[in-house]
Amino acid sequence: MVHKSMKKKSKDGTSRCGKVAYKFWKVMRLQLLMILVTLFQLHAENSYTQQKVSILFKDAAIEEVIKAVEAQSGYVVVYNNTLLKTVKRVTVTLRNVNAVEALNEALKGSGLHCKLVEDFLVIAKDNVKAAPEDDKGRKIEGKVTDKDKLPLPGVTILIKGTTGGVVTDTDGKFQLTLPGNKEITLQFSFVGMKTKEVKVTDDKPLQIVLEEDVTEVEEVVVNGIFQRKAGSFTGSALTMKGEDLKKVSNSNVFASLKNLDPSLMIFDNLEYGSDPNKMPTMALRGKTAFDISSDDIDLKGSYANDPNAPLFILDGFEASIQKIADLDMNRVESLTILKDASAKAIYGSKAANGVIVIETIKNTDASLRISYNGSLEIQAPDLSSYNLTNAAQKLELEKDAGMFYDKNPDTYYNLQREYNQKLAAVVSGIDTDWLSKPLRNGVGTKHGLSFEMGNERLNLIVGFNYNNVQGTMKGSDRTNYEGSVSISYRYKGLNFRDNLTITSNVANDSPYGAFSEYAAINPYLSPYDDKGLLVQNANIIPGADNFVANPLYNASLNTKLQSKYIDVTNNLSVEWMIVMGWKVTGRFGITEKRVRADEFYPANHLKFRSYKDDEFFRKGSYQINEGEEKRLSGDVNMQYSKQFGEKHYVFANVGYTLSEAFFEEIIYKAEGFPHDRMNDIIFARQYAKDAIPTGRESTIRDMGILFAANYAFDDRFLVDGSYRTSASSQYGKNNRWGSFWSVGLGWNIHNEAWLKDSKIQQLKLRGSLGYTGSQSADAYESLATYEYDLQRVYGGFLGAMLKGMRNDDLKWQEKFDYNIGVDFNLGRVLGLKFDYYIGKTKNNLLDFDIPTYTGFETVKENIGDVENKGFDIRLSVTPWNMPKERGYFTITTAISRNKNKVTGVSSAMKNFNTKQDELVSDVLNNNKPVQKYYDGVSLDAIWAVRSLGIDPSNGQEIYLDKNGNRTYTYRVADQVVCGDEMPDFQGTAGFMFSYKGIELNATFRFQYGVQMYNQTLVDKVENALLTGNVDKRLYSGRWRNPGDIKPYKTLPNRWVEEEREYKDEKTQPTSRFVQDRNEFSLSSLRIGYDFWKYDFIKKLSMERLRVEFYMNDVFMLSSIKTERGTSYPFARSFNFAIQATF
Repeated sequence: MVHKSMKKKSKDGTSRCGKVAYKFWKVMRLQLLMILVTLFQLHAENSYTQQKVSILFKDAAIEEVIKAVEAQSGYVVVYNNTLLKTVKRVTVTLRNVNAVEALNEALKGSGLHCKLVEDFLVIAKDNVKAAPEDDKGRKIEGKVTDKDKLPLPGVTILIKGTTGGVVTDTDGKFQLTLPGNKEITLQFSFVGMKTKEVKVTDDKPLQIVLEEDVTEVEEVVVNGIFQRKAGSFTGSALTMKGEDLKKVSNSNVFASLKNLDPSLMIFDNLEYGSDPNKMPTMALRGKTAFDISSDDIDLKGSYANDPNAPLFILDGFEASIQKIADLDMNRVESLTILKDASAKAIYGSKAANGVIVIETIKNTDASLRISYNGSLEIQAPDLSSYNLTNAAQKLELEKDAGMFYDKNPDTYYNLQREYNQKLAAVVSGIDTDWLSKPLRNGVGTKHGLSFEMGNERLNLIVGFNYNNVQGTMKGSDRTNYEGSVSISYRYKGLNFRDNLTITSNVANDSPYGAFSEYAAINPYLSPYDDKGLLVQNANIIPGADNFVANPLYNASLNTKLQSKYIDVTNNLSVEWMIVMGWKVTGRFGITEKRVRADEFYPANHLKFRSYKDDEFFRKGSYQINEGEEKRLSGDVNMQYSKQFGEKHYVFANVGYTLSEAFFEEIIYKAEGFPHDRMNDIIFARQYAKDAIPTGRESTIRDMGILFAANYAFDDRFLVDGSYRTSASSQYGKNNRWGSFWSVGLGWNIHNEAWLKDSKIQQLKLRGSLGYTGSQSADAYESLATYEYDLQRVYGGFLGAMLKGMRNDDLKWQEKFDYNIGVDFNLGRVLGLKFDYYIGKTKNNLLDFDIPTYTGFETVKENIGDVENKGFDIRLSVTPWNMPKERGYFTITTAISRNKNKVTGVSSAMKNFNTKQDELVSDVLNNNKPVQKYYDGVSLDAIWAVRSLGIDPSNGQEIYLDKNGNRTYTYRVADQVVCGDEMPDFQGTAGFMFSYKGIELNATFRFQYGVQMYNQTLVDKVENALLTGNVDKRLYSGRWRNPGDIKPYKTLPNRWVEEEREYKDEKTQPTSRFVQDRNEFSLSSLRIGYDFWKYDFIKKLSMERLRVEFYMNDVFMLSSIKTERGTSYPFARSFNFAIQATF
């Protein structure tokens, strides 16, 4: 997260107030620092007033004198940067004088003076004096704060046109006598804040809020545990404000991240497309884990464990992908992605895949504010990737394949009759668009209402959010209800904050079934009979042997495919500003979540059509998944920060964490539901065949101790270090503890003397290395586990069998990260960020084969290593900027490259690869490439046999064996790496334009150098089942006669007249279908208008009114044509949004 703190630049470019801020602890707003000083005064009484200083300077800058006075006296000197520019170099020699005398002596003749205001030394113009007491005048009082309601001491208040004025006290309060009864204008000025003019027309107390001057702010990185000044940070992190996220998408956080940072790869789900109930899969800076899963338990109500997903931190506490996906976008204040070891190692054992920190809106700057956010979203199905034949084309293909010919006269007669009936249907105009039958334009709405109120001590935010997403398949939707209450209370040095969030979610899957069912039905068939009624058998010639199930009939039944959960989360945090430079934070969070999923199919569902008479009472099924999740977590951190002298800054943090996560899910399967109105499991006849209640439970406890430190010399040379030791119940007793650390170095080149006068605002060189971990093991992998034998009884007791072997040496999966980066910033015109990284993952958890005499085939072992290499580059250019009109034009681009390879696997992996080869050999049940893992080979490699294409003389495929020899014989042993599913590079590019309230944003995504196995060509062309619809390329691109030069073989299951029999040669994985998948798409387009300049906004007591229109996934250009969204189609979304604040 990015907060703002004051940064003051002198004429030579050095940081003034930024250096002063180092005297305080790690809080990043000067206003909050002032409160800490006040707190410190309560402890120290008047010790400062007795502090004497001695200074000796010759021809020195006034800033050097100020630093010396601050260092010796402990006072904070508050001044305006512009005033100091007029002070000439000074020569001064003073011994044992108080701080005020010392500074006034140094300022002599400059037109400035210094005076003590509470705990601050305030430098102001000599003509800033108390307004004259006038019996005819009127007294006015007030208070000056920042937008977070924190008081601002030392603010200069001038009566415009006069020399009269005052300075605010430590509580930000002031009193001033105004001359006469005429209208007076007051000027409020403070370092780092915009000067504000206020007309005074009556005697009512003034409440003045000063806004930060964006030209004098410095970013702060918030990592979820503590805040770090960006200038001294050596890690690689990317921070985005909530407004930045909403500029590209209004749907959810992941839709925005996909278009903003290509180093976070959110993968397209080519099977489930835009299904609103499927969670995304992702990887930050590449995959680190092997894709080997043997879990056969149907855990529908639980969270899928994605071994490559980053860790998510929401307001300082761990959160699931599902929770982030359902988070209301309008609650997000900022999002920070921690990428390298220096940034993420503080999370130790859970940080190997990166960390994403999300902070929600906390403070309020109004006594009462009401905000409403509403939107209407349309999901329109995108079928541009489908290329199916029409009715006439499909019938011609069937005829060419010899489907209506047989040497038996009776069979031949029946086949010809079938052909004539199909031909009659085609001639009559039947050409059913099956793809459109289960689809719709889904129209959903989103509403959010929040109430903010508070003062300088107590803040309250109450929010209500409703989000209904209607998917493109009929009946599919996701509805989210959320209520939240955030209370914060400040008392002197203490800050309490409690956040309660209750979320209820209901998700319904489409009763229309998988989209692939509709893509497979022949277009000359109709779902309705002559009377317009739905039919069960869509075939033209009804019969038991040629039954074509009509999926629309299933959709007409009373099925239930629903999952729901309710989540209650309460997070409490306490901050204690002990004294200047010392701070203690404590947090405690509790989450309880209840999950339930129901899957009901009645007896008349066509999936039970094959049940015979003796299975009649088994028709109809019901499955319930009931789950519960509890999380408890807490941490305590103490931080210290101090500026020593003029050049040395130290920050240190020590912390302790403790957490427990409990998860349980129980699965019930029942059967025997004769009617679709008997849609409750209590109506079941019996448990499902060979099924008993089953499920899974896990309890994971861990703890950790954290040390982190930072040292900066002269704001030029930077050193970061962290060490975390963690213990987890997941691992063997010999490796219960794991140690994780990082070291980072940085050089602020822009603070070197030879660059201070340049226009370069930032030029930083940084590097880091360190170890982090990943908790990818199941809860009880290291323990011996048993299960009762429910089939046998001995002596009145049940026996138990060993289910899982004990492994005392199971240890943490570790990742060693190297990173080197450069940050460059040329004011607001040009920004550049570059990182090169290497990540080495060790001790991947895999199944290790053991002798069968043990009673087991495998046991979990740390036997796999993976290496990732790549770079990230971000560039932004703002050639035009007009702040007064809120005008700017910015061009941005971000490019990422990542390549991985296996660097170490044991002999156990050979058995896995052998089993994968056996799977390829099973032609009848598999025609897809399989994953295999060898040293030096990518995790994303595509394995296939090399192909030279189709032989024009005979239509057979010509292969190359491993030795490069031509052959017509397909051998699994000849498989080699023929492509890589990870692109050479991928990125985003776009622009942002704003002028007088008009806003336009566009974001493009692209990838290059990536390959994909085109399964559509295999399933819908070469291995196509002609009993269903196929791709048009089968109609036009297949080999027919000798001499044809075509990309595809002849028809499958074809009649060969010479041999008087059908030939059905299945295509196995071959390089002929490994194709480049280079893509360019317009992923986001946004047009908005902000009514900030219109008077009617104020007349309606509104702070803001904004309207927006979004389009996502507008178009995509691709070098490959393959079906996308086979089980659920992709969609283009259109979103109309309005935001109003009162």
